Amino acid sequence: MFQKYISQVNLEKKDKPKLLLHICCGPDLIIPLLDLKKYFKLYLYWYNPNIQPYSEYARRYKEYIKILKLEEWDFEIISDEENFWKEKISLVKDDKVLNKYDNNEFYDKLFEHKEVVWIKNNDFDKTMKDFSQMEEKNSQRCDICYYMRLLEPAKIAQKYNIDFFTTTLLISPKKSVEKLNKYWELVTKETWVKYLSFDFRKNNWFQRASDYTKENNIWRQNYCGCLWAKK
Repeated sequence: MFQKYISQVNLEKKDKPKLLLHICCGPDLIIPLLDLKKYFKLYLYWYNPNIQPYSEYARRYKEYIKILKLEEWDFEIISDEENFWKEKISLVKDDKVLNKYDNNEFYDKLFEHKEVVWIKNNDFDKTMKDFSQMEEKNSQRCDICYYMRLLEPAKIAQKYNIDFFTTTLLISPKKSVEKLNKYWELVTKETWVKYLSFDFRKNNWFQRASDYTKENNIWRQNYCGCLWAKK
């Protein structure tokens, strides 16, 4: 599944190609982490301002860290735009990330990127009202969420000269792969970082992830992330 991507990289020193993996949640990280680390030097980046409320955000983040502590240390973590955590996993402090949580960031990003999905409206309040009336799954609101959660990791990959980037959003059956692929094309043009669109939904991925969460007591959320999805 991954060999075709590796063949595109010149590995003169037999080093693994670098891949930034955007993390959307702990359960969806399991299969990408277990499979991709065999072939790539992984850099993990958590970016999810869409998760609401704060209590939900904190719980999902801690489950993500819990999974990292269960796995061998053969990946690196980018905890924010300035720092790699290259030492022991215990250095990843919850408060460092959780204290940066901003209730308004998601709404600000929706407004900032609304033109990307052709929502022509300069009235922020009306835009938010329009969003709230959209269907729960794969609406124009979701388009913007997909776009911003591809754009930010790509910018980080660009900053640190990481060869490729991808996202665990690809594993969820509730996400539109077609829309993700649509917006990564825009993101790639903006950042010139190559996006790898893996099909994580094959090879019995759900059962493997389900078995892992049960064996290791990993909590799985029951809605996508934003308050509209929760409603």
